[in-house]
Amino acid sequence: MKNILVIFLLTLVLQTWTKADDISDFEIEGISIGDSLLDHFSKERVDKKGQALYPNKEMLAGTFKDNSFEIFEEIQFHWLANDKEYIIQSLSANIDFPNDITKCLEKRKNINEDIAELFTNPKKDDWGKRALMNVDPSGQTYAYQNVYWLNNGNIIVSCRDFGINKENEGHKDYLAIMIDSKIFDYWINNKAWD
Repeated sequence: MKNILVIFLLTLVLQTWTKADDISDFEIEGISIGDSLLDHFSKERVDKKGQALYPNKEMLAGTFKDNSFEIFEEIQFHWLANDKEYIIQSLSANIDFPNDITKCLEKRKNINEDIAELFTNPKKDDWGKRALMNVDPSGQTYAYQNVYWLNNGNIIVSCRDFGINKENEGHKDYLAIMIDSKIFDYWINNKAWD
């Protein structure tokens, strides 16, 4: 009887521990990795929005603006092209902070604190402030990024601070949260450009 109790308690502890590192526990506007897009939008709308953004057409993407979104202005989703369930493999949500990188960094800090509370010791990297020369060769545009590596995917929390040249072209500082499943992460890094 004592052995059964120990096994039962270990099972409960391990299930709770595993769940705390599941990327699907992190939601944006009530939507998470592993959800079906059809639980949130009509099939017609998803099919209309879906398009292949990369040479490898195994993954489709669609960007949605919706009145039901309370915090984010738009969310981009990726799903496997042949998946009849439209399971979300990646989502990326943005909030604009026009000429206000300070507020963006405050929001990023709050999100990082939420992630720290939600997950059990995720492996994380702070990439600090780095110039985005591929976006702005003048070296005036910066990104501030944190990456969280979880058992079944990753989360990136990023602020982008555009330089004056890019702002004159109409770009706005913004915060982005990107959540990727392992499937999407492998695809984007190994197959998307094939």
